[in-house]
Amino acid sequence: MTKTQRKAASSAADAFDRHYAAIWGEERWQNTLRPALEQPTRYACLLNRYAPLQATKDKISTPNTDEVPLQLPRPSVPDHALNAPLNLVVRQTKPAEDGSSTPSSEPFPAPLSVPGQLCSRWNLDAASVLVAQLLDVKHGDNVLDLCAAPGGKSISLAQNIWTQHHADDSEARAKVFEQKPLRVGTLHSNEADAPRQRRLAENLRSYLPKPLFDTQRISTLRIDGTNPKAHYELVVKTPNGTVGYDKVLIDAPCSSERHIIHAHANARLGGREAPEMVNWRPGSSKRLAETQVKLLMTGLRAAKVGATIMYATCSIEPTENDGVIEKMLSQVEKERKKGLLKWTVKVGFGPGHGDEPLEIELEKSWAERTKHGWIVLPDHPGGGRWGPLFFAVLTKTSMA
Repeated sequence: MTKTQRKAASSAADAFDRHYAAIWGEERWQNTLRPALEQPTRYACLLNRYAPLQATKDKISTPNTDEVPLQLPRPSVPDHALNAPLNLVVRQTKPAEDGSSTPSSEPFPAPLSVPGQLCSRWNLDAASVLVAQLLDVKHGDNVLDLCAAPGGKSISLAQNIWTQHHADDSEARAKVFEQKPLRVGTLHSNEADAPRQRRLAENLRSYLPKPLFDTQRISTLRIDGTNPKAHYELVVKTPNGTVGYDKVLIDAPCSSERHIIHAHANARLGGREAPEMVNWRPGSSKRLAETQVKLLMTGLRAAKVGATIMYATCSIEPTENDGVIEKMLSQVEKERKKGLLKWTVKVGFGPGHGDEPLEIELEKSWAERTKHGWIVLPDHPGGGRWGPLFFAVLTKTSMA
């Protein structure tokens, strides 16, 4: 690398730091947030309930750590999945003499593929599972995961749609059979990029029961969600015609600043500069936000009235988070006034009225509020070291 190239790379890194220090405050950025983002990503282990549970637990245990259940906050409404079985574990250090333990950075082993068996676990940031759980998917829901690759969130969502297929007995599994008639449910996992869509399809078939694919309850789609007419293809087919989705997840492509920081640090160790940092520009978020708004509008149009929609990114850039929600609300209002829409959007849990017990738990252990949603950051006082992940909960409502 020439002297000129090194100077340009250093300038980009300085601009990156100035930009995010201005957003998050110089003191927090330098003292807690950036150092937390520099740390290796902490992973939780999502247990696949379609595979035998005890065998999975045995495979991930180590003598140096304790594997403990991670309880996720859930909406405090009477009919949510109170009896949803455990499906997420994290590693803690062995208790010290005073009985205390801390989050362990020791990674879980990579999942192994065994011919004739479903994969038993998926390693991911717990914030990703939190967002999937807060969508509050229930047995038999019709669900769209619009930007689904590589598939971890779809696997998490699927476990709440078809509890009757769980490999082990649980209260949730038993209660399904009390329903008359038994709701069927659908999961459409979409990815516009062809190689990523193929990988998504392979992953889902490695984790989810084959009968759900044979009966087309699970489908992997390749539809460009930024196309203004994409929602015409994103529908659930029933004997009585097509219907919209009960739940929609839009985990939108974003700036992924933590990835940029990690790439920059790793490259510097080798005396190189990371293209991710060299090519970073403050204005790139504005272009990404345009794509994100299009994806969010497609998700809203594909949802039925009364549906819950979750918008999420792993960005710490407000333009891609609250800014996208604001642009969506403005666009919905404009189209509504023109008579093009017969629905509107409410922001927040509730729908839109809030959920105080849930929000107290989120603030205490997981996330901080933003203007329209929440953001999980690895320097949160709760100490989980999860994120970053922004999310906003939306409800599509009629114009009554």
